[in-house]
Amino acid sequence: MDMKHSRNANELTIRLEGRITAENSPQVEAEMLSLLQDDIPEKVILDAGELTYLSSSGLRILLKLKKKCPSICMIHVSRDVADILQMTGMDAMLDIRRALREISVEGCLCIGRGRNGEVYRLDRDTIVKLYPADSLGWQTVEQEKKNAKAAFVLGVPTALSYDVVRVGDRIGIVFELVEARSLRDVVKEEPGRMECLVAKSAELLRNMHRIEVPAGTFPEMAEVYRRRASDLTDLLTRGEIELLHRMIASIPARNTYVHGDFHRGNLMVQGDEIVVIDMADSAVGHPLYDVLGVYMLGKNLADTMPPEAVKKVIGWEADTVRRVWEVFVRTYFQTEDSGELEEIEAMMEGYCWLRQMTFLKIVAAFTEDIRRQMVQSARVHFFPKAEAYMNRFAGLMERM
Repeated sequence: MDMKHSRNANELTIRLEGRITAENSPQVEAEMLSLLQDDIPEKVILDAGELTYLSSSGLRILLKLKKKCPSICMIHVSRDVADILQMTGMDAMLDIRRALREISVEGCLCIGRGRNGEVYRLDRDTIVKLYPADSLGWQTVEQEKKNAKAAFVLGVPTALSYDVVRVGDRIGIVFELVEARSLRDVVKEEPGRMECLVAKSAELLRNMHRIEVPAGTFPEMAEVYRRRASDLTDLLTRGEIELLHRMIASIPARNTYVHGDFHRGNLMVQGDEIVVIDMADSAVGHPLYDVLGVYMLGKNLADTMPPEAVKKVIGWEADTVRRVWEVFVRTYFQTEDSGELEEIEAMMEGYCWLRQMTFLKIVAAFTEDIRRQMVQSARVHFFPKAEAYMNRFAGLMERM
């Protein structure tokens, strides 16, 4: 039995190689506990990639480690060792992460790219969404896989998620292949279908926002926004961050499903039906969070960018983008009243600033210069009006 260790801040990683048997367990226990003797870390990671056997005495070592440091995670666990942990019930006490199936995307067609990575077609039935090597890793992937399954069970029309895999030094999720084209491509290639499909997308989102989510299923979108706002200390003043927090608090709490990234690229057209993909940002919260995304990534861009830039970023002419918003907002809010539509758009304009500020460090395309330019613009057009926005639109948000 061989053991190596390394420390990174408050995290201790112990790499286990070989077999933990009754004969060598006293020595293994002594070595492990000695690593915790002087300075107990916040988390212990046991890398079991080369661990081939774990005896009952080895299981008792894990229990002693658990008492010393409650946050223990075992990674790269082989099937044989995982079976032992499952049979003894240890998997209920420890965070167990099995060794990943390794696949290759060599020769596979890349059918999509986005903020969270690329998508490759593996065969006629499956695809793999591959995350960047420098992404948040396992936690991010597991969260999306969990979100996709939970959303599917709740009735959201989305692709089935299968297993987590490794491709070289990257991690991905294998999904069911949805034989469809994105709404972006269909509207571009078949403009005559735009109004019907956009109306169906709005109806789909209305139905999704009727889904009540059991507690603990998804993160709270308000908390996601608060965390992002709190991370802007290098760009905003303390008072500006506090104002963002108050604006987030002004959005009524709801236990409804929120997709978090509902836009033309994540809406897939199958015949005349719409399927939603990319469940990474699924959350629970107020419907405004989703509708703001539709507005910000649509009409807001068309109104603030040069026409040629709009076509490059969105794939549609600016006039098409504005018409899409008109159809969407009338269908989603079920109104043709011009005064009500003006008030809805004014609310979107005001709260769109909140979304922009909380996305300053999320969008990879935002350089440091762009971020600072956006902050300066917000100091002129947004922060002085934020209190007025909260007071003006409180009733409208309650009725959504």
